Amino acid sequence: MRQRIGRLVVLAAAVVLMPWAGYAQWTWTPQTGRFVNVKKLPKETAELQIEYARAFLVKGDFKRAWNETDKFFEFFRKDPLADQNQFLRGEIRMAEEKWVAAAKEFQQVISKYPSTILYDKAIAKQYEIGDKLYAQGEAKMKGSFLRIFKKRPFKKAIEVYSMVIHNQPFTGAAAEAQYKVGLCHQTRKAYTEAAFEYKRVIEDYSSSDWVSKACYGLAICYCASVHGPEYDQGPSKLAIDAIDDFKIRYPGDERIKELDVKRAAMRGSIASQHIQTAQYYEKRRNFEAARIYYELVARDFGDTPLGEKAKQWMTKNPTPEPSPSERVLRAKQKAAS
Repeated sequence: MRQRIGRLVVLAAAVVLMPWAGYAQWTWTPQTGRFVNVKKLPKETAELQIEYARAFLVKGDFKRAWNETDKFFEFFRKDPLADQNQFLRGEIRMAEEKWVAAAKEFQQVISKYPSTILYDKAIAKQYEIGDKLYAQGEAKMKGSFLRIFKKRPFKKAIEVYSMVIHNQPFTGAAAEAQYKVGLCHQTRKAYTEAAFEYKRVIEDYSSSDWVSKACYGLAICYCASVHGPEYDQGPSKLAIDAIDDFKIRYPGDERIKELDVKRAAMRGSIASQHIQTAQYYEKRRNFEAARIYYELVARDFGDTPLGEKAKQWMTKNPTPEPSPSERVLRAKQKAAS
């Protein structure tokens, strides 16, 4: 009986003391205007809190560093150093190699604190991240990774480079980022998208040093999009135009030799399609239609083997003399005109 009473007394004492024990861990803070747990209090000043969080970053304790930046926002949200805390969050994500997440944290520096002195540094970090992702993509393309995973870094790099373009449109940094967006698409073999991005460099940043590379990339993408003579030769014509434009812009460029080889291949593909069309009509004994295509090849591609072939056909198949009725009709048409 006495033992039971003793237990009840101890339990009652614990119940009475518990609120006071809990209260001892809480204190009023003017910063938040409420009671907070003492264990969760930040350092005395915003500056000390940032340095405290950075110390964990240096030690490699990224989770604790991140939590301390959360604590900064809880207690010092309106402090002038809030932009530095936000920048630190980007650095933490970079240290974790969470590249896109890091770029988004740096984007918060720019969007939340447009007057920050860290504006240029945040964009520089984003650019650095884009380059890291591009390099990562190149490494995977050369490695033994599954095909579906090889192109992911390029997609992420495009997302990050696009942030740079949005943050500093029509600047030198944006021109370079715009070119690299095209380069990412080209490396992914998305030639249509790459060509579109390269044309944006040429049109939007015409005085940029990146126009040369964009013009070259545009020509290469058009060449890579070409199919055999059985298919539409629109890309071949676009490739020839792009190569001619590059040669006019940069007549002394050493890459012209390579482009001339590709240009010859493009012309050969177009000429081959015309010859195939001419032969199609010839087999059906529609010599008038066939002659139109042979004449086209002889005129526009006379310096190629197919051009010589077209000339030989025309020599063997001269244009027939018109009949008397055809002569009269042509005379009337000429008089009417």
